[in-house]
Amino acid sequence: MSCTILYPHSSDELYGSDMVLLELVRRLDSSRFRPHVLLPTDLPYEGKLSAALSDAGVAHEAVAMPVLRRRYFSLRRGPRFAAYLLRGTRSVMSIARREHVSLVHSNTSAVWGGALAARRLHLPHVWHVHELVTEPALVRRQIAWMVNRYSHRVVAISQAVADHLLADAPALAERMTVIYDAVDTAKFSPEVDGGDLRRRWGVDGNDVLVGVVGRISAWKGQDFFLRAFVRASKQAPNLKAVFVGDVAPGEDWRKDELRSLAQTLGVADRVVWAGYCDDAPRAMAALDALALPSIRPEPFGMVVIEAMASGKPVIATAHGGPLETVIPGETGLLVAPDDPADMARALVRLAEDRALRARLGSNGRLRAESVFGFQQHVRAFQDLYLELLSGENCA
Repeated sequence: MSCTILYPHSSDELYGSDMVLLELVRRLDSSRFRPHVLLPTDLPYEGKLSAALSDAGVAHEAVAMPVLRRRYFSLRRGPRFAAYLLRGTRSVMSIARREHVSLVHSNTSAVWGGALAARRLHLPHVWHVHELVTEPALVRRQIAWMVNRYSHRVVAISQAVADHLLADAPALAERMTVIYDAVDTAKFSPEVDGGDLRRRWGVDGNDVLVGVVGRISAWKGQDFFLRAFVRASKQAPNLKAVFVGDVAPGEDWRKDELRSLAQTLGVADRVVWAGYCDDAPRAMAALDALALPSIRPEPFGMVVIEAMASGKPVIATAHGGPLETVIPGETGLLVAPDDPADMARALVRLAEDRALRARLGSNGRLRAESVFGFQQHVRAFQDLYLELLSGENCA
């Protein structure tokens, strides 16, 4: 008899935390665990994750449940979130009863309804924390308080995330586990051919293509990258850049501002705006290098290990998760998060040294295979579930 695990999640897209959830529930031992995923309805999502879950045969449904978003980060809007939280928690509880749920796994610290529902139903609760929220301080402390109060076990996606939580809630130390995100090293591989994408993007064989892959947002540092890129391209005229990813629903103005900045800086003809790509392995294969220019600490940086698995060198800002995934000078280069000139020097270095790109990429592939594979990732979660469900028959 398998045990049902409920997975409240914060979006219906296919970016970092969405992909982590999808790949985990696809790979669970079906003889022991039956996943049931809850997806929010508070934004006009295109339904990419729900479609992928359907393709994988994983049960899921859309629920009007509370998700802590930045629009609630004020005293005026806080009461609205509290009311939404109460209504949403009741919905989660109803589904948990209907599905005979044995354990709740809240995926991201932004979903609170699962934590409250698990407490009221006396179910074990795992809080899987993907975020590193630094401000406002009141919200940061409130998240730490919630995670501490309403978790039997906490999984952080990096030591950086764990340390961040422990700074506000040191009592979590005994219940904290770090489980790194994982990458499918069969899908993301040096064997994948990205040549057709390069041609579509107007990139020829002499160009060195650097990609910024992921959600377009303020803290992801796309504007920081552009300011570094304009410096680097003056020294390395063979450099081109591609932005792979899109904005959150309703934030098209962010993309417009970036395009305007590229025009102002005089590099619009050397920048490709690819938008969201539903074939991430092929997009990564099309690159010569990946840049992760986040100006705030990246909790983990899934694209870093995807690039490494694809045999691509990485340039990342030196804070947060990349400090744990990138070995400087061996699998990539780390640069100061507040100095575009430092990023520019790294871009020029890779653009001018094909052998360095090959060496970093090859080493990255080996590291991805040995450290960030799915076998150890899934096993760690299944062991954690079995520990919390020791009184139930999940075998």
